Amino acid sequence: MWKNDPSAAFNNPAAMAFIDHNVAQVSVHHARVSLKYKGNVYDHQGDLRSDRDLEFDPAGNPTGNIIDNGPITNDGGQGGFGKALPTSFLVMPINDRLSFGLSQVVPMGAQTTWDGDWKGQDFAVDTKIETVGLTGSLSFKVNDAFAVGGGVIVQHTKGFISQNLDLLAAAGTPSSQLPLGLPPGISDALIRVKVDNTSFGWFAGVAWKPTERDTLGLNYHARIRNKLEGNYNIHADQYSYDLMTNPLFPPVFGDATAIELAFPGLNLNPDGADAKSRLDIPASATLDWVHEFNNRFSLGVSVTWTQWSSFKELKLESSGNTLVVIPYNYKDTWMYSIGGDYLVTDQLTLRAGVALDQTPTRNSTRDARIPDGDRTFVSFGGSYRFASEPNLSIDAAYSHQFVDKARLRTVNQDRLGGASMDGEVKAKGDVFSLSATYKF
Repeated sequence: MWKNDPSAAFNNPAAMAFIDHNVAQVSVHHARVSLKYKGNVYDHQGDLRSDRDLEFDPAGNPTGNIIDNGPITNDGGQGGFGKALPTSFLVMPINDRLSFGLSQVVPMGAQTTWDGDWKGQDFAVDTKIETVGLTGSLSFKVNDAFAVGGGVIVQHTKGFISQNLDLLAAAGTPSSQLPLGLPPGISDALIRVKVDNTSFGWFAGVAWKPTERDTLGLNYHARIRNKLEGNYNIHADQYSYDLMTNPLFPPVFGDATAIELAFPGLNLNPDGADAKSRLDIPASATLDWVHEFNNRFSLGVSVTWTQWSSFKELKLESSGNTLVVIPYNYKDTWMYSIGGDYLVTDQLTLRAGVALDQTPTRNSTRDARIPDGDRTFVSFGGSYRFASEPNLSIDAAYSHQFVDKARLRTVNQDRLGGASMDGEVKAKGDVFSLSATYKF
């Protein structure tokens, strides 16, 4: 809702009606997130998650003995990431009442990368969710004080997850129909799932200027339904591979594998198969107010509600077969922010702000895949308008995220090994932004 801000093309298209000239903006944001886990991971028997091997004789035949290498001590390393995210906006007035906007945005994203051999490998190794959207929007100025607007978005979403499957441990969990009686930590099978989808959505807003110095805005971004499709494969050791592919005992069980007998209806193909999942982009609504105290100082506040309660679970399916269902039961969130800008000179403007953002995760279902906590953003920056080219300005900003410790007390699904976590994740984040804005 800030004056002449081209990001209105996506954030609130109604505000484009109060921009009286063509304006374009190109930005790049570099996000850097640090994640550190501290705590324990237990197997389904209640012991510390350990690494074990089967013993072989010189001829390569198993002796039946198990070598216990002791509890895994690797806490996962630095589970965060660094990534550059581009955005761009364009607003073009058509006439005194109509304005048109285009934008390229990144509506949502998440990423964690833990060491492949860490103690929580049965919960998560790699997680990556990337979205990019292209939007088109229109605004209509009803009168000099009120405008409405709306737009559509075409969005491409990519998802990738990986984690270890302790199949021998899974076969020994309480829900298994075929308890093998082997201790956890013997088998290694890394499942990798890659899916994507292109989907469509819409957004709308209103803008009202009750006085010459005040602007109020309300916008709504509708839920985008995302049915992701792709494939999965499993990099497994020989024992895990045999559990998934070889009939256990044909004279009695026919062609059924040990995994199919342990979990009826579960069919894993280590050589690869199709994969389907669903990850909707939640609906959100934002109320903004910007007040210009004078020609130099403006202050804005906003409140955003996000309907994260629409995310109940992560389900992975293949050829009509449910591989796993992980409950999350997210809750709706609120984000509150306040910020201001001060025109120091005709060329230099300084900005600062703070925001409080609630996490949608719950203590009972939060895991290492997205170990989110409530966060506070503290941001500052500025813009410089060139005297030799007054239509061009360069903006730079820095934002630091103070994130509350995220407690992890998650119990894994039995078919994933049945392990449990008892620890916490410390997180922090930084975002550096650079923008160029041009009026024409």
